[in-house]
Amino acid sequence: MILFPNLGIRNARRAGGWLWWGPWLALAIVSALFLAWRAFLSVDFLYPLWYDEMHIDQTIARYGPQNRNRSAFESTTRAERIRLFGAIVDGIQRQDTAWETLRYHDPGGRSVASLLTHPEIVHLQDVARLVRVWTVTGWAATLAWLTLTLIILTRRPPMPSVRGLLIGTGLTATAITLAVLLAGPVKVFYRLHTWIFPPGHPWFFYYQDSLMTLLMKAPDLFAGIAALWAGLALLSLVGMVFLTQRGLRRLAEPARGRQRHD
Repeated sequence: MILFPNLGIRNARRAGGWLWWGPWLALAIVSALFLAWRAFLSVDFLYPLWYDEMHIDQTIARYGPQNRNRSAFESTTRAERIRLFGAIVDGIQRQDTAWETLRYHDPGGRSVASLLTHPEIVHLQDVARLVRVWTVTGWAATLAWLTLTLIILTRRPPMPSVRGLLIGTGLTATAITLAVLLAGPVKVFYRLHTWIFPPGHPWFFYYQDSLMTLLMKAPDLFAGIAALWAGLALLSLVGMVFLTQRGLRRLAEPARGRQRHD
C-alpha cells in the first residue's frame, strides 16, 4: 500500500481526483520499474561494470578450481565470462532451449566444456517463464498508464501536489527498504525464491557446484542490480510525474487566456 503524507487536498473535488490519480500512480510505478528493467536488460545489467567492481575474477579464481562438475573455468578470460553472461541473459529473453550447447573456452579459443548442468538449465527455464510473465505485465501496465494519462489530460482532474506524490512514493520505497534490511536481504532473497519457483525445482547452487552462480557471484550481483534498478525506476517515475504535470499546465494555459480575453 502506498503511503501518502498531507497532499493539500482541501475540497471534495480535489479528493475525488484521487479516483484518477491513485490508479495512475500505481500504473506509473509498475511502468517505471518495467522501463528501467528494459533499459538494464539492453546492456546486460551492466555486467562488465559489476565484474570489475565486485572483483568477480577473484571469486572465480578462488572457487573455480573447487568446482565438482566442471574444470578449468578459472582459466577463462574476462571477455569470455562477459560473453557467457550475455548469452544467459539473451537466452532468458528468447525463452531459449539451447542452453545445453553453451560452452566456455580457454584463452586460446578451444572449447573446454558446457557451462550449465541440468539443474541450472531447469532453473533458467523457470526464470525465463517468470520474465515472460513480467514482460507481458509490464507492457500491459505501460499501455494502461499511457491510456489513462491521455484520459487525464482530456478530463483534467485536480492533480495532487507533485511534492506530495514524490514524498509519498519515497516514503513507501524507504519503508520497503527498511523492512528488507531488518528482515535480512539474503533471507528475503531466499524466501522470494521459495514463493516464486515451483516446489522441487532447484534454485540454490553452491559456487563449488555451479559455474553460473560463480559467474554471477550470486547473490551479491543481484543486490547491486536491484539497487540500480530501483534508482533508475525512481528517476523514471519522477519524469512521468513532472511531464504529466507540465502537460496539464500547458493545456490549462489556453483556457486561462480565453478567460482573460473575455
